[in-house]
Amino acid sequence: MKIDKIIILIFFIFLIILFYSCQPSNNNIEKNKAPKKNKVPQWFLEKPQMSGVNLVYAYCSQYFNKDTEKKMLLLSAAENIIKSKNIALKIIQKGSLQSGKYLGNTQIEESKDEIDEGTLENKYTIIHQFPIGSGILALAAETEQLKNKNLRLIKNMVKRLDCYSLPEWVKNPPYKKGFIFGVGSAQDYSSPEKGWKEAEKNARANIALQRQSIIEYDEKGIQSSMWEWLYTNHHICSSIILRNVSIIKHGYCEISRTFYALAMMEDK
Repeated sequence: MKIDKIIILIFFIFLIILFYSCQPSNNNIEKNKAPKKNKVPQWFLEKPQMSGVNLVYAYCSQYFNKDTEKKMLLLSAAENIIKSKNIALKIIQKGSLQSGKYLGNTQIEESKDEIDEGTLENKYTIIHQFPIGSGILALAAETEQLKNKNLRLIKNMVKRLDCYSLPEWVKNPPYKKGFIFGVGSAQDYSSPEKGWKEAEKNARANIALQRQSIIEYDEKGIQSSMWEWLYTNHHICSSIILRNVSIIKHGYCEISRTFYALAMMEDK
């Protein structure tokens, strides 16, 4: 009898070991979990409005040295504040037009101004910042404009929202009488702040092309039939100074791995 009980006990122990060995480990469970989507603060998807304050976005990589990190954010803020007030762009597109789609290379040059790094901390203020990936997103403004302003509203806009579906304004840019809107995009970068920075530049370039563009056709490319004209080689040039351009929205499409930015300028 004792031997039978021992055999039965061993059998049950064997079944228990077999059962647990078939269960996925905690590590495998973690691996099978859907990856968490990165989220950004509400103020980044749609820039808040504050009377008398020119709010801009700033970007930098994450540093171990917080003083260096702050300096790079302030430098980025200063550059974008200057761009929002007055920026000269030169845009050249070369290629061919096929079935209504432009194929070719685009070169965009933005003017650069000298910035006194010694005055950064006095002239500019980082209102809020948010780490994402290897970079930092920030909302900034000129310190002088922030005097006697209540920043509590903006600082409370830290609700984290997904930005991983194609924004509606990419397919249907907004329309408002007296304003021009430009949509810019950029393919995925190694760090998100670089992608959105490039998308912002392309959004400003889109406004520049709407305001002023010169289309030139290669003489040898002009054809007699409409079908042949669609393949005409040409280039589009635009050299213009934009004033009071504001980046008002951001977005990201995970499927196409593309960053988007929406710019707005008063059409005077």
